[in-house]
Amino acid sequence: MTADAPIDKRHVSAENFDRMLDSGVPVTLSVAGTPNTFVFIEPRVPELGLRVEVTDKQDAPHTKLHNIFARIALRDGKRFFEVVVTARELFHDAYPILCSVADRVQLGGLSPARALHATLDRMSSLLRTPDALSREREIGLFGELLVLGGLIDRLGAAKAVESWRGTLSEEHDFGLPDLDVEVKTTTSESRTHWIESLTQLVPKVGRPLWLVSHQLTSAGAGTGSSLPGLVERVSARLGPGGHQDLFEDALAHSGWRDDHRERLTTRWTRRSASRGYHVTGLFPRLTPADLRDRGVVIDRIPTIRYRIDLDGFADQHDTPDIVRAACDFKGWT
Repeated sequence: MTADAPIDKRHVSAENFDRMLDSGVPVTLSVAGTPNTFVFIEPRVPELGLRVEVTDKQDAPHTKLHNIFARIALRDGKRFFEVVVTARELFHDAYPILCSVADRVQLGGLSPARALHATLDRMSSLLRTPDALSREREIGLFGELLVLGGLIDRLGAAKAVESWRGTLSEEHDFGLPDLDVEVKTTTSESRTHWIESLTQLVPKVGRPLWLVSHQLTSAGAGTGSSLPGLVERVSARLGPGGHQDLFEDALAHSGWRDDHRERLTTRWTRRSASRGYHVTGLFPRLTPADLRDRGVVIDRIPTIRYRIDLDGFADQHDTPDIVRAACDFKGWT
């Protein structure tokens, strides 16, 4: 090899990499560090990829991209996480991206899946105009993460993350083994919440619905937590494993991006204890059935958004232990 300037001391220079591409022969380059990591070129397929040895049975996430994907491969009795680029014309530009993923794994200690997600998120951030998460969505996501944090000890990390359904259309925020949970969070001095549709507080057949109500207020310096801080705390409680990838995907679908960390600095704390309410009987709500019974042609009202006030509302139902856990996450302040 020549004395071309390398990308850094860990990686082959871009110039030498291009020469390898032009040679038309298969190449495997070892990246010094732990775990065992390799960059490979398979010109006949064609594939350019990163190969990271893994010991646990993690799954490969779906990148939702056309020319780059992840897979798990067994080679010589060893298990590898592979990031693969399939468009030959993109190999030159993709090489530094694969190097970044390798660095996040070997130097940053991330799992290959999280390293891939973080790298692609950074790259996409370069191509879009920075925008802030709305305050309403910030508060809403904060409340959902409080519930997720409370469920981890109760259900275990994997089942808790799998129960988080708020990013899916026409689903309540959490689908627990025996009931569903809708999460509402307010910064108002009263326990008032916006309901976004006529169906949001309609239980599924055979599934009790509970509403978890959070009241937040801004905290002083050194107390409470910002949304980025809560993301980190919940992630730490989850620990390593494939559920981290589910968590990252759910966050992304909720509007969260890593570049929000520098902008979302408001620290929040509970204004009052979080509470659970059984959505049944006298619970204040509007439903399609209620309006139809009154002769309202609801097809003529495409959008209905209304506010409920739970201050002083006495729920006569015993709160299930799992809902109490969802209301009582303490590991965030």
